[in-house]
Amino acid sequence: MSKNRNTSPLFYVYWDNSKLNEKNIIKYINDFSYEENDIRKIEYPTNDLKLVYPKDNLYKLMKKRQSSRLYNDYQLNVKQLSSLFSCFTQVDNHRLLSSAGGKYPIEVYALCFNVKNFNNKIVYYNYSDNSLSIIGNCQDWDSLKSITGVGDAITGRPSIMFVFVGFPDRVVSKYGERGGRFLLIESGHYIQNLLLRITYEKLKAVELGGLFDDDIKNILGLKNTNAIITLGVICGK
Repeated sequence: MSKNRNTSPLFYVYWDNSKLNEKNIIKYINDFSYEENDIRKIEYPTNDLKLVYPKDNLYKLMKKRQSSRLYNDYQLNVKQLSSLFSCFTQVDNHRLLSSAGGKYPIEVYALCFNVKNFNNKIVYYNYSDNSLSIIGNCQDWDSLKSITGVGDAITGRPSIMFVFVGFPDRVVSKYGERGGRFLLIESGHYIQNLLLRITYEKLKAVELGGLFDDDIKNILGLKNTNAIITLGVICGK
């Protein structure tokens, strides 16, 4: 057991209790299928300043971003693959993402279903020199979609699935329970960078918040580690 499970037990209790697997996924789906319609908008009595929307390229890109569950078995090329991973890189000793205390507890993996020269390969992103390491083989999308929490909600075959893996020890050792919150926030930073890059490449994506934690860890070769699976993203066209 990690020493940080003792110094930050509440974060690990929360994480263990929120894991998904084939046994509890049905209850999870049933629980969130109920939607509360009476969601009150926060309103104040005055509107003191009417804001102006920007007209720059970044805002135009943000407007184009949307979630998609329909894919057409498109093959990513190396240029596109490089573009997508570039949003996690380090340039001149500067990371493109912020991190509490510079601990960077998030690592990026990907399962390549239809990527030139990488079909059915699992890769790890080396941010320091902007490279990929092949760490194993994976099954095709149709064989793995049952452990992604989306099941038959996805039509077609995406090109790639990114997985953001957290290593809590890096951050809770300094920040305690609060470090667990920082880790999840940082996972959001990674997702946002990637989604903007995907939009720029005129590709499609959807976030995966229901990955089966232990199954995905096993596939990535992280079974006997303290890694946690935070979020995933499938991407294609």
